[in-house]
Amino acid sequence: MILAYHRINPWYKDALTIKHEYFKKQIEYLISKKFLFIPINEYIENYKKNSKKKIIITFDDGFADNFWFACNILKEFGINPLIFLIVNYIGTDKIFSRYKDKEKDRFLNWDEIKEMLKYGVEFGSHTLTHPHLIQITEEEAKKEIFDSKKIIEDKIGKEIKFFCYPYGEYNEKVVEFVEMAGYKGAVVTPKKNMKIINSKFTMKRVGIYGHNSFFIFKLKIWKEYLKEKF
Repeated sequence: MILAYHRINPWYKDALTIKHEYFKKQIEYLISKKFLFIPINEYIENYKKNSKKKIIITFDDGFADNFWFACNILKEFGINPLIFLIVNYIGTDKIFSRYKDKEKDRFLNWDEIKEMLKYGVEFGSHTLTHPHLIQITEEEAKKEIFDSKKIIEDKIGKEIKFFCYPYGEYNEKVVEFVEMAGYKGAVVTPKKNMKIINSKFTMKRVGIYGHNSFFIFKLKIWKEYLKEKF
């Protein structure tokens, strides 16, 4: 089971943000129920025969609060997440239009990313600019997929193996580009009622959001567990 988060911090109450103490409570719950946290490469190598109680923690976009809060919590439990970066936002003063604070709402910089690498955090690509890949030209989509991988690799000196589709959108050509670029796999958080064929390049995630109560969080976990089991 792959869980998808965005932001962890104490100052927002919105769909993308989980309060840091609440995030810790979620992790402690999963540990108490004997879920095993594993790196995604271990999951993908055996994705057709995975134990149903294996969990991968992922974050989309690369917000700086992943460094300030999420990773400090996960480090307590020896859990290494996978963070998907929007490359053209990293190390800049760009923020999403929904936010206002240039410091609280900024994205990671490359020094922070390198620091996180030291204690096992893995990084993947979430494209250059977070576009709707199925709404732009094939050439533009290819550039978003290929160039983002190369830039991250050049910056951190490590192979980037995994890709995340912005907005959970893809088509056959987009998946083909992801394979051609040399990624080992890709994840998608499907939209409501969206049917996907679970493959190494369309690995389904469970989205965890700020408006999810603890009851809903547990419901999502066990619903997905039972779905995978049967």
